[in-house]
Amino acid sequence: MKIEEIRKVWVAPNKNSQNDVRLWDSQAEDPTYHHIYDEFLKLLEDERMLDKSYDVLDIGCGVGIYSIALADKVHTATGFDISPKMLAHGKKVLEESGIKNVTLETADWNTVDLERQGLKNRFDLVFAHNTPAICDADTFEKLIDASRRFCAVCSPIKMIEPVMQKVWELAGIKEDCSGGSSFAYMLDMLLQKGYLPKLSYEKQIWPMNQSYDDACSFYLGRVAMAKQLSESETGIIKDYLKSIVSDGIISDNIYTTVATMYWEK
Repeated sequence: MKIEEIRKVWVAPNKNSQNDVRLWDSQAEDPTYHHIYDEFLKLLEDERMLDKSYDVLDIGCGVGIYSIALADKVHTATGFDISPKMLAHGKKVLEESGIKNVTLETADWNTVDLERQGLKNRFDLVFAHNTPAICDADTFEKLIDASRRFCAVCSPIKMIEPVMQKVWELAGIKEDCSGGSSFAYMLDMLLQKGYLPKLSYEKQIWPMNQSYDDACSFYLGRVAMAKQLSESETGIIKDYLKSIVSDGIISDNIYTTVATMYWEK
């Protein structure tokens, strides 16, 4: 498929920044998003994508764990995310630790203007680690254009998540949003642009433990990315989530295969 064709078919449905903010704000306290995977950091070091002189951009940084982890390995690290509550956790760590070369900013990558904001070719390394911020051809090409040297995208390409799959079913959605097709589009676009990306894979388990209210925000928010729910469908999903509450918590384990694609410009 030619790049122009990919741009037409790889689009993010139902973009709604307010919905996305609510969704990810609801996850700010979940330990899953505060866990760092050392394998990704090791890959960046082993592939020599880190240097004390480098400026780094972390797209969809969440609580900023990777930006903060890179503080003593790079010149500066900048994290962008749409969730103020997620970013508040990282900013607290920065304040308490006295780290000065990391900046965490509220920004929606969908609407970032590289030219106007002076971000084109601004960073030595640009990466997106398990984030829906890279959701279509436009956001992916912006990731590439923000870098002057290295890029990396880490994304789940296969997911088994029992609660979410039941919610998809109740919403009348046959296919989930596990990211496999997006990853294929990225790889295809890179090859056509003349890059030679490398790949690595890792199996991970993500435990999810949420209150009923946070679970409603999370699951309904994810469905809203794919379709607009009727009041009846919303009620059915809420009733299902209420039925699986145990000791005030809705728990699930997400079994995923995460792929990391990285390349030099």
